[in-house]
Order: sequence, then C-alpha cells, then structure tokens
Amino acid sequence: MISCILLAAGAGKRMQCEANKIFLRLGSYSVLQWNLRHLAQVADVTEVVIVVADGEVDAIQKEVAGIPDLPWQPMLVLGGAERQDSVVAGTQAVSDKADIILVHDGARPMAKPALFNAVAEAAQQYGAAVAAVPVVDTIKQVKADQTVVKTLTRSELYAVQTPQGFRRSWLIEAQEYARKTQFVGTDDVSLVEHQGKPVHIVSSDYTNCKLTTPADIVKAKQYLGVTEPMMRVGFGYDVHRFKTGRPCVLGGVQIESEIGPDGHSDADVLIHALMDALLGAAGLPDIGYWFPPEDEAFKGASSMELLKQVVTLLHEKGFKAYNVDVMVIAEAPKLKPHISAMKANLSGVLGIGEDFISVKATTHEKLGAFGRLEGLAAQAVATLYTV
Repeated sequence: MISCILLAAGAGKRMQCEANKIFLRLGSYSVLQWNLRHLAQVADVTEVVIVVADGEVDAIQKEVAGIPDLPWQPMLVLGGAERQDSVVAGTQAVSDKADIILVHDGARPMAKPALFNAVAEAAQQYGAAVAAVPVVDTIKQVKADQTVVKTLTRSELYAVQTPQGFRRSWLIEAQEYARKTQFVGTDDVSLVEHQGKPVHIVSSDYTNCKLTTPADIVKAKQYLGVTEPMMRVGFGYDVHRFKTGRPCVLGGVQIESEIGPDGHSDADVLIHALMDALLGAAGLPDIGYWFPPEDEAFKGASSMELLKQVVTLLHEKGFKAYNVDVMVIAEAPKLKPHISAMKANLSGVLGIGEDFISVKATTHEKLGAFGRLEGLAAQAVATLYTV
C-alpha cells in the first residue's frame, strides 16, 4: 500500500500572488487539482494526505470536490511552521497499513504518474528514493566574499525534485533521529542521509519543475498542454428599406414609429449585423445560410430568438462572446432613449455584462438614401474567445 503526502501549505511570495499558489489556475484546473488528477492515475496509491495551511481547509475541500470520481477521499491535516514539521504531521496521519510513503510538493503539478510509480518501486527496493535530474550548469563553490573556492564535478551533481519515497519505517526513524539531533534538512531524503543511510536516485525529467516564479507558470502551461483562450474578431453589416406601417424593432426593442425596416423576419437590422459579426468571428457562414429569407419558418421571426440560436451555435463550436460594438445609421427614429434597453437585451442573450456592449447611433447627414429616409443600416464588430 502506498500513501502520498501532498504538501499544499505553502505561500506565493516569490510567485508574486496574494493567495497560496496551490490555487493558481492552469487552464481548466488549479495546481492542486492537476496533482490530484495525476495521483489518481497511480494504481497503487490508495491514500492521499493533503497538508494544508491554517485557514485554508474549506478552500482545499472545494478544490478536491472539483475533481469528481477520485479513487480515494484525501485526508486533510494542518501543516507546521516549517516544511519538515508539515511532513511529520502528514506522516502521523498516514494509515498503519501503508508500506511506502511518498512525499510530493504541491507546487510540482507536472509530475507524471509513471514517476510516482518509479519512486515508489525504488523506495521499496532501496529504502529511500528521490526523483532528480542531472544539473546542466557548471556549479561552483563560492566563499562569502564572492570568490570561487572550486568548481564541482558536474557529472556528480543532480538537482533533486519530488516525489521522494520511503519505506514507512525509514521515514519515521529518520524524522525521530532528526528531532533528537535537532537536524533540519532542506528536503525529506536529507533526513535519511543524516542517519548515514543511502538514498537511491530515480531519473526524472526537466518538465517536473517547481512553480516558484511567474515565469514557471508559462512553462507549466506548455508542459500540461494548456492553451490560452484565443480572441477572434468579426464584422457584420446589414441594411433594410423602410416601409410605412411596419413595426420598428431595433435591438429587440419595439420603437414607436410610422415607418419600420422591411424584411422577411422582424428586420431588426441591429441584431442582423450583430449576428453576422458573431458568425464571422467564428469563421461560420452568414445569417442567410442559417436563416434563409425564402424559408417560411422564419417569416416574421423575432431576431432576438434567432440571436439565441446563433449564441447556442457558437457555444457548440467552443466560442463565447467577449464584447460587441454596434453602430446604427439612420435619420430616424431616435435611438438614444432606447439604448439602455437594447444593451440589457443583448446582455441577457450573449451572457456578458452591459459594460462589454456598445450600441451607438448616427445619422447620414441627410445624404443619400439614408438621408432621404429610404432605409437604415447597422455595422457591428464582435470579439469571441475560445472556451
């Protein structure tokens, strides 16, 4: 039986974040959740103990609940003043049935399931094992006055990572000996080394880095295959003739007017331009393709209802509106009194705040067909992001 102690009681000082970096999002999952997902794929891990900071128990429980179908329910214990104290607290919570105990930094969400297995197997065989990689830089020993003492032999140097694994008895004995001798190690296997016992190196890889600075977040997303939401921009344009006696519907708002835009549907020129902008940003055909003017199903249809269908289509394709900007070009009617209601309508359908929506109106300075009140037009620009 393998038990894993997951250390999640750290802070985010060097990461320059106010909260514990274990809660940082890397795509769809937090740092903690990535760790739990990877541990869930290690068949022989039957117990996970998460060491948490005081005051963060509820937040950690919510993160755990965000990963359904875990093969075990993690146990939460409070950490100590130092890392070594936190590992002792985790060890004391481990079940007596555990043969092997793994200790893993929660700030290393890229550790692969195969690495956990390899460290556990080495710990079973040798007593203590640690994931590590050869150093790639030349390392020099330096005095306090910043002069070099000597250059160390690079082929003999390894950068140590986690997980670190132990036979249960080895870890408990090492912790007790460290307490008696008042020894504080920089990692967990150093306690075993302090006893004079050997530690076996398990070859890891450089992707298993620790999230320490903001630059590490970029690397982590790359290693985990996380892609950033991409913005896409679309443009729409629509024009309709005016017809006496037609209802004047713009932005889903019926405006009192003797004339209104003529068309197969309710001829809401504002919504039509917006739909074309949204579809264009998604790389999809225009509204004539989805709602053909010769199709009787759309005769007199509400353009707001058609907009809802467009939004559903975007969601199915993995897109969501970010912001929209619409300009209506008309001598009449006056739109200013109705813009607030139009923005509210669009906000409800698009699922974005009104501060991400702009509706404007301008005249044509009495020039051309628009100036003669023969019709009106609308232009729209929309941005989408990939969900």
